[in-house]
Amino acid sequence: MNTSPLTPNALPSPVLPGGLSDAELVRAWLDAKAAAGLGLRASTCSQYELEARRLLWYADAQGRPLATWQVTHASDYLTFLRDPPAHAVSNGRVRRGSAAWRPLRGPLSEASRRQSAVIVGSLFDWLVRVGALRINPFAPVPRERSATGPGSQRRFLELEQVAAVFEAIEARPAPTRWAQLHQARDRLLVALLFQTGLRASEVAALTWADFERHPGRSRAFWTVLIRQAKGGNDQLVPCDNAMDELARFRRLVGLPPMPSPTDTAAVIPAIAGGRQRAVPPVDPFELQRKLSRPLRTRQGIYAIVRTAFAEAADRLEREDRSEEAARLRGASTHWLRHTHATHLLRAGVPVTDVQRALRHRDINTTRRYTHEALEDVALALAGKIPGAA
Repeated sequence: MNTSPLTPNALPSPVLPGGLSDAELVRAWLDAKAAAGLGLRASTCSQYELEARRLLWYADAQGRPLATWQVTHASDYLTFLRDPPAHAVSNGRVRRGSAAWRPLRGPLSEASRRQSAVIVGSLFDWLVRVGALRINPFAPVPRERSATGPGSQRRFLELEQVAAVFEAIEARPAPTRWAQLHQARDRLLVALLFQTGLRASEVAALTWADFERHPGRSRAFWTVLIRQAKGGNDQLVPCDNAMDELARFRRLVGLPPMPSPTDTAAVIPAIAGGRQRAVPPVDPFELQRKLSRPLRTRQGIYAIVRTAFAEAADRLEREDRSEEAARLRGASTHWLRHTHATHLLRAGVPVTDVQRALRHRDINTTRRYTHEALEDVALALAGKIPGAA
């Protein structure tokens, strides 16, 4: 074992106060990200904060200040995210300020580890740029790479699996008015994610004022405004496909079918439990008031979608469709965005239109959903090269 002393990587930064702790350096980075006029969304800032807390927790647990990290320590951290020890995993929901807080709820997926590496690497890059560190120990670490190119995005659901999710929600017992509202809210959430391709954080931020009807050249159409979308700009997304589901939910809560900026009920409301659920709503205005608090967190949306996926998987297993059930159990909320893109392309929508709907900067990102194009290439090549003599 190498017992030579660690070489500190620290420098006296010319633009930061001297003697800052790791936590203070990380806070300075987070403050700079928020104050740089980059238009970072609240959900993006929240993810940066989470990754920073994970890193600081690990550094403290290892007794290794960030300025002493070498390449091997950066690699060890990524291994920790893939295979965390039991004491680093939370058994339930714990507030981040609590001493019982832990950085993980289980091993991170490959995609989540890539995201963690990018964010933590950007922290060390910033520390180098402001002269607080000599080098970024994450820079030489190879990052896990996923397949690219047409048809490489495999995290999507077939339409039969999406239908199973809606069927599972509809099959829930709903003997009371509140249970029916809960059921309808969950159905609307899944429908919005699937039929618009919006991200979970974008759906969580929606208000009725974000929906707008346009006259159009040949017919009217609806869009939804995504405020401070990924990249920091406000963006319009066509949402005609979701309007029937929105109208269905609105009628249930006593609203006209078409959205209005004056509506008081939330688009995706948080539905309270306890004593409120014991009293059936009678007056529509009182009901809308009780549904005015939106479900604002990605975690709340994830929980609803994962519950619906699990219920659908149970139904599929009872029908001896175990492979489809396993796929649903491994799916996440973001799979519905991938599913939206995949089935638009399968329906013949031009890839440039899908790119614009998903707001991809690079069309090659959109081409990852062109599964049929990849299949066409495979069929065209099959049998064209003779076997070995």
